[in-house]
Amino acid sequence: MGRLRDAWYALRGYAAAQDSRASSWAASGSSATAEVGAAAPTVARRARDAVRNDPYAARIVDLWTGNAVGAGITTRWPDKPHAEAWRRWSDSTACDAEGRLDLYGLQALVMRAVVESGECFVRLLPAAITPTNPIGLRLQVLESDHLDTARNGVVEGLPTLQGIALGDAGEPAAYWLHRIHPGASWLTPSGGRLTSEAVPARDVLHIYRKRRPGQLRDVSWLAPVLTRLRDLGDYEAALLMKAKIEACLAAVVSEDGDEAMTGPASGLLRDAQGRTVESFEPGMILYRRGMGSVEVVNPSGGGSHAAFARRALEASAVGTGLTYDQVAGDLTQANYSSLRAGKIEFRRLCEQVQYGMLIPMLVRPIADRFHAQGALLGLWGADVPEGLSHVPPAHEMIDPLKDTTALIAQVRAGFVPQPEAVGAFGYDFRQVVEMIREANALLDEAGLSLDSDPRRVAKSGAAQDAAQLTAIEIAATGAASPRADAPADAGAAPNPGASP
Repeated sequence: MGRLRDAWYALRGYAAAQDSRASSWAASGSSATAEVGAAAPTVARRARDAVRNDPYAARIVDLWTGNAVGAGITTRWPDKPHAEAWRRWSDSTACDAEGRLDLYGLQALVMRAVVESGECFVRLLPAAITPTNPIGLRLQVLESDHLDTARNGVVEGLPTLQGIALGDAGEPAAYWLHRIHPGASWLTPSGGRLTSEAVPARDVLHIYRKRRPGQLRDVSWLAPVLTRLRDLGDYEAALLMKAKIEACLAAVVSEDGDEAMTGPASGLLRDAQGRTVESFEPGMILYRRGMGSVEVVNPSGGGSHAAFARRALEASAVGTGLTYDQVAGDLTQANYSSLRAGKIEFRRLCEQVQYGMLIPMLVRPIADRFHAQGALLGLWGADVPEGLSHVPPAHEMIDPLKDTTALIAQVRAGFVPQPEAVGAFGYDFRQVVEMIREANALLDEAGLSLDSDPRRVAKSGAAQDAAQLTAIEIAATGAASPRADAPADAGAAPNPGASP
């Protein structure tokens, strides 16, 4: 009994656990998967509706897609056979089961679905081997609705939770997927009866943001802000209606006479045809029985809603991991320092999404399957080549001059390795070195010397190459001066007629 009393007093030590201030706070103690399963379908439908109709919701999805994927997360193969086959496959629409997008367009489509619906599925399907598909692999992107969440319990000998069959350690063993989107079930030959099939987990990529241990699914990233965005939309619609009413200048004519005072419906406003008026229009003239007079109706204007809208958008930006200027497009109060501080935090979160979700759940598994199928076809060995890397798109600099100067100082001081500095721009260091070598060879062959070439020109702009210094001296004097390190031949007589 004493232990229970001590535990109760310890619990009451936290204000969040006391009933006096949070008596109406009914928090759920369900698991992450149970919470998601109860809310995900409804939240996904409302989020899609918001993206279709609310400009800020659509902006949030576009921002996350543009920053996390951009032009695409590229895979760098260190050997030529992999690199050439990957280039032909990823840069063509042969990798898409629908034949519409290349690999980087599919990455953007997956990211949009994850932000909008909370999760996305990618099926790895076989395909005919062609010049643009040398390993016979296609990718089919499916919305979260394709998961048959009605499959629960022990199904075909495996414990199944919300359409996901689990192994001994709780890892996904198979996914029960509908062939056709449930929203288009009426198009099926079965007359609307949906059927699902178990697809092995090795052939399915399930992309979602894992926020809690044991979490198998996720909800839309817009879930924390949907009600705020809807309230803001309703508020702006009400303000628009108020503004329309305020813009309605009308005149009310009161008829004079005894009959006008005692006639039927003497208090109602009517138009010139005698119809009862129930709405205002600009410039309308109304008639009313009563004392003879003419009154001008000119509604007064209302106040500004900028403060409320800004606060709602700030909360919406915070709730989705973005900054206010990104969501609202408002840069009136922004400066270099504020933009840089906000972008640093956002880029850290963006990198967490890239390296914690997109690369391990989407990009790397696709590269692994690509290598495995190529190895089965004898295109390369069974071992994955060392040096394989996945490079997200580079973030644009806020102030290129300041940021470049700072990056050069960091590299020269040894704080940042040069390969990391090159990778920050979305390039692979090995390929950059090869490109620089080829560019220098072409410039030397053409006899060109650019001031951006550190082999020839110092940072100050002065020449620092011996051959270039000689060329400058010849151009200035018309003749070459003797080199200090040139071999002397005292016995040789000058021959004016000798050719140079």
